[in-house]
Amino acid sequence: AAGVLTAAGREIKVTTGVLADTGAPQLYHELLHPQDQPARIIRRLDDHFQYDNSTIKLDWALSAPLPWTAPEARRAGTVHIAESLNFLSETTGALARQQIPDRPFLVFGQYSMADPTRAPRGAETAWAYAHVPQGGRWGESELQDYAVRMEAEVEHLAPGFRELIIARSVMGPHQLEAQNRNLVGGALNGGTAQLHQQLVFRPVPGSGRPETPITGLYLASASAHPGGGVHGAPGAIAAQALLHSRWRRRLRV
Repeated sequence: AAGVLTAAGREIKVTTGVLADTGAPQLYHELLHPQDQPARIIRRLDDHFQYDNSTIKLDWALSAPLPWTAPEARRAGTVHIAESLNFLSETTGALARQQIPDRPFLVFGQYSMADPTRAPRGAETAWAYAHVPQGGRWGESELQDYAVRMEAEVEHLAPGFRELIIARSVMGPHQLEAQNRNLVGGALNGGTAQLHQQLVFRPVPGSGRPETPITGLYLASASAHPGGGVHGAPGAIAAQALLHSRWRRRLRV
């Protein structure tokens, strides 16, 4: 790896290596020339790589904090909205069958209690996201309809929530990908977290390491082991691999 050529035509030369914080399909299909990599890598990627579910995300401006029925939820920065294990099983089962859940499972954030600067005094800003299967048509009407379902789940556990809404923003799979090319189809995890694409199977079977067939080029995104999450592990592992490679080259010299 000698450097990076940006979309604007700027050439950035490197002396040590390149950490690619991009999805594996984008790296191998779009950013590298086919003749510069073994054909078996492309075949394995096409045959085995699978994205995780899509995402629909809502942001709200609220006139007051949420009136959760559970006191613990009023103190939590993040609330997972699933009223029972049966509810969670039904939702995840629908996603596994590539069906849109009737009742979505939500990850809900409310941060002003931990950081008062996040909202005007006495008010609240909040967000939530839910997963839906990859593919399908998510136009404005479909997004708005599903947003109503998501808000119904919040209302169920925080009666009066809807009355607090001052403004709402809805982003679907297409909008999320437009803002971040790594969120392909609204996939947040850089590839499914199912067992068939973990450890030595991530991003393709026989992988599991950040090194690529090109010397000095490392996959540092959530498409690499151990996948997405608020840990930064794929980038840290790739950086360590690059530094160890540099150290070994110095020893040989």
